Amino acid sequence: MSIRALGQRGRALGRQGRALGLRIGRAASSSASPKVPDDAAHRQRERDLILSVLSTVPSRREAQRFLKSVSASETMRSQREFEERQAQLAAAQGHAVPGEALRDAPSRARSDAEAVPRRLTAAVFVGGAQAERAGRLLAQIQRIGVAPVVMVAGGGAAAAAADYRDAIRSAHRLADAIEREGGRARPVNEGVFYNSPYARADLTVDPELIGAAVAQGQAPIITPLMADAALQVRVLETAPAAEALARGLALSSSTQHAMAGSGGAFSLLLARLILLGDADGLADGATFHRFVNLEEDHARVAQACAQPDALALMRTCLAILPPTAAGIVASVRSDPSLVLKGLISERPVATQHRSAAQRAAAASAAASAASAATAAAASAPSYRPLPNYPFVNVGPARTQPQPQPQPQPPVEAEPPTRFTLLRHGFRIQRHTRVDACDLPRLRGLLEQSFGRTLDGAYFDRLRGLEAAGGIEVIVAGDYQGAVIVTHEPVPGARPLAYLDKFAVLPAAQGTGMADILWAQLRRACPACMWRSRNDNGVNRWYFDRATGHFRAPPPESGTRWVFFWYHPPAAAPDPDEIRAGIRVAQAIPPSFA
Repeated sequence: MSIRALGQRGRALGRQGRALGLRIGRAASSSASPKVPDDAAHRQRERDLILSVLSTVPSRREAQRFLKSVSASETMRSQREFEERQAQLAAAQGHAVPGEALRDAPSRARSDAEAVPRRLTAAVFVGGAQAERAGRLLAQIQRIGVAPVVMVAGGGAAAAAADYRDAIRSAHRLADAIEREGGRARPVNEGVFYNSPYARADLTVDPELIGAAVAQGQAPIITPLMADAALQVRVLETAPAAEALARGLALSSSTQHAMAGSGGAFSLLLARLILLGDADGLADGATFHRFVNLEEDHARVAQACAQPDALALMRTCLAILPPTAAGIVASVRSDPSLVLKGLISERPVATQHRSAAQRAAAASAAASAASAATAAAASAPSYRPLPNYPFVNVGPARTQPQPQPQPQPPVEAEPPTRFTLLRHGFRIQRHTRVDACDLPRLRGLLEQSFGRTLDGAYFDRLRGLEAAGGIEVIVAGDYQGAVIVTHEPVPGARPLAYLDKFAVLPAAQGTGMADILWAQLRRACPACMWRSRNDNGVNRWYFDRATGHFRAPPPESGTRWVFFWYHPPAAAPDPDEIRAGIRVAQAIPPSFA
């Protein structure tokens, strides 16, 4: 990356950081908490918070979406449009959709100006034995403008008096830990859960105490206690209590009605469901799952999942919450900046958080690499390597010997933290014939996604490729997203798997659709190439997911392309195949009129 490009990237990140910093400052100044003394501990907490937020490195779109979400006037028009379309589809098919089935039909639709303001919220379930260790994380979540609604995990069906006392004690310890970290918390020991003969579910939640705490800028720390018919207080099991709480929060997320206890000020905008326990995320043996599309992947993941209770709880609760909500399964010991990244960003996060010694060593190694790159600039090839990814040399070979790397000091051993991101997701359809698709809906999806009119001969080209090399069409949900891969003939070589189209409806943005489709693409095609216009705003998303790229020289006329590709980690592609693939991809005719 050139010095100019680095400078532009740094300035862009600086603007995003200042915007987020200003939002954090406004949230802190507008809260009802008493003034915190300006001592060393307070200053250190502020530095930790700012570094945690800046370390998320959100894209411009993600930063803008997050800032809109924490704004008091946010009404999530795209979410409502998406839910309305889902409700229409469900009514036509005779079944309910997640989230919509819990909403009462409003007497009349409010306009955007009349809609109830939304309060960005994260529902958090914390294991009782580890509860207080989550204090720092929850305080930081609260201070960036997200209202955490926390439930301390309960006991068994026949909990003893000691379990009752332990549950109360865990909730108060967690509230104290949040307060020590500069946040505000309110233990809510009883009155949230009850049995109602008029409710469809056996266990019901009264949201008034939760809404009152959120309205006062406090994180409600809920203890899963309930008095039974004999007026004996018992500790509820985690699974039914979590399901009841998710249902109660979903009912409080309507844009038509304010949440009980809020004084008519707001309803909830449920962004994340966070489960903090002993494990970093969901895994089966040596396989760690960074992202799970529950609608499609649940049966496969559940077969050997080492945390079946966590997976079942997430599946149940995400089916209740609005479709834009996502789940996070992480360790209570997680680096707070990692979970904040999961709140601000919509994409899965890799294992990349290291200790201070490891970061210092990495910075030293980067400085040495930069010095080596400067020394070898005269013989550098004509491509720009993709940072942090292995890259195939498609330019001339280096002729000068490379300097030997300097020995680095030993770094402390610290396992990196990670988490699993889950979405309720969408069903997946796969087709190998274009006429097996619903072509009018596929055309509408492509034209809405790209904002342009599809060329009349586009589907004819796909039909011609069916016999020559084959095609694959992956459709998500009810044509809310699609991937089209063509296998382009290459003279004297195997066909090129070419990503022809990657489309997501604007109304489905924020639902994890892009990551769901990308995971399906990687499964269907272990190696793939595609092209994008040099000024395409989606290129950063491509850079994050590609293993290599090549910027074509500026043409005298026409489009300047950037070519991307990925391949299996254990098998680097042949440079000759990359060059041949670029020539074939460059000659593909445009798809839009």
